[in-house]
Amino acid sequence: MLKQSNILILFFLFIWSCSASKTNIEIATDSPINITKDITTEEAQDLSGIQFFMDGMMFMEQGDYSRAIIEFQEAIERGSNSAEVYHSISEGYWMIQKYDKSIYYALKAIDKDSISRDYKISLGKKYIALNELNLSLQIFENLANSEQDNADILFIIGDLKSELKDIDGALVYYQEAYDKDNTLILALEIAAKLAIESEHRDTTLIVKKLLLSNPMNPEYLKLYIESITQGSNLNEIESLLDNKEIRSNPFINNLYNQLAYEYLINGFYDKSEEFFEKSLEINDKDRFALYYLSTLYRESAKFDQSIQLSEQHIKLYPNDKEGYINKSISLISLQRFDLAKNQLSEALELFPEDFQINYFLGLAYYSLKDFESAEIFYNKALSIDTSSIAAMHALAMAYDQNKKWEKSDQLYTELIALNTNDAQAYNNYAYSLIERNEDVDYALTLAKKAIELSPKTSSYLDTIGWIYFKLNDLEKAKEFIGEAIVYDESSSVVLEHYGDVLIKLNEIDDALIFYNKALDLDQENKDLIEKISKYNSREVNE
Repeated sequence: MLKQSNILILFFLFIWSCSASKTNIEIATDSPINITKDITTEEAQDLSGIQFFMDGMMFMEQGDYSRAIIEFQEAIERGSNSAEVYHSISEGYWMIQKYDKSIYYALKAIDKDSISRDYKISLGKKYIALNELNLSLQIFENLANSEQDNADILFIIGDLKSELKDIDGALVYYQEAYDKDNTLILALEIAAKLAIESEHRDTTLIVKKLLLSNPMNPEYLKLYIESITQGSNLNEIESLLDNKEIRSNPFINNLYNQLAYEYLINGFYDKSEEFFEKSLEINDKDRFALYYLSTLYRESAKFDQSIQLSEQHIKLYPNDKEGYINKSISLISLQRFDLAKNQLSEALELFPEDFQINYFLGLAYYSLKDFESAEIFYNKALSIDTSSIAAMHALAMAYDQNKKWEKSDQLYTELIALNTNDAQAYNNYAYSLIERNEDVDYALTLAKKAIELSPKTSSYLDTIGWIYFKLNDLEKAKEFIGEAIVYDESSSVVLEHYGDVLIKLNEIDDALIFYNKALDLDQENKDLIEKISKYNSREVNE
């Protein structure tokens, strides 16, 4: 709405009663009133100028902007050259898209009345429309200096700085606008979204401010969760949960999930478990929490708990492969290979081209000593991901067990060529050669390389010790395999090998101790049973 000066109001009734003539002010000669003073020409022009101005305003309201401009210009010529008239001409020219003239008269209006904020705001907005953002910014920053508590002005400056890519400045003014007027929540919302979009260093603090303005708002909580990044202060995030309203937010389980995930990637696994558990307490169907908590339980050897959650995951989301995989890995870890095989076979029907399902199915069959089936699924996995080092290693071992040594040798050679620091490839190749009594010297070279790369790996120490055993260097064999046991006492193979060395050294009693330990770990091992029986009976005979 256009502003009218006070003088217009004072003269309106007088002008309304005047003659339609704009060139003369008529005074009735037959008036009974004695006129002692005539109206001067200057005064008459001023009054007629006001009439032109009023007519111009009328044409503005009617949408006849060109005619309005003519009336305003006539008003100026007749002495009505106030700031309001210049402002009105500016508005008229703006409406007919003559922007240069509009700006010219807007500046004239401000020149006439430098105090009026309305004229300055109008000019500032015109500059915005013309994309003269720096000029507009100057005007509004000057206004802000004189009106420091005006939240609307601060908000506009925030918008301008945002458009000018001054993110730091924009965020400052948006927040100041909100601080001056807490009802101007839009300013804080824009600041929060801008901070997230620009990945600003203060993002979390700004969004936290937004959330605390209305802790029950689910959208604000979503934004806060989105603002959490690796490196965020996890203790500060967790402290928000002291706020009862935030804990009552309908989206709170997602904050638990995000906090749990941040703890997870930062290595705080106990904390991660705690918050995933809190999430499931609120929503026991939460897919994200089901998967990650099941994984955490599995990684911390809580296999039964992991299986329980995985079964829930499978029941609720049968088209998610993760539930099947987590359950199967836990079953394999518990050596329930048949159950793992059955579960993976069920999953394979749903996901026949999934690498992990084929790979772990191969592992299940390998553990069941069905090496032919293991070979099939390892090959399938490798066809899905031809770059998988794990699948190449597994397939080479299956080939070994199936006595397809040409193929296993080829894979071991390829693995070493791909990575000259692949200690596992050196070790497995060495063990394969010594088990078939081929190229013992080369096997020893390979084993030494594996030890050089990984000197404290139990299986690698066992391999080189076993090679020395085959070479009849019993002291070195005892040394390396004994060291292998120091690092890992859970391998029946290593324990059996150590027993074999002790037998050769005629340390029968000690050998039986290690044979029995090995049998505890591998109760189906017929060779072990035979050895124990043989040397126990020897003692009896003696």
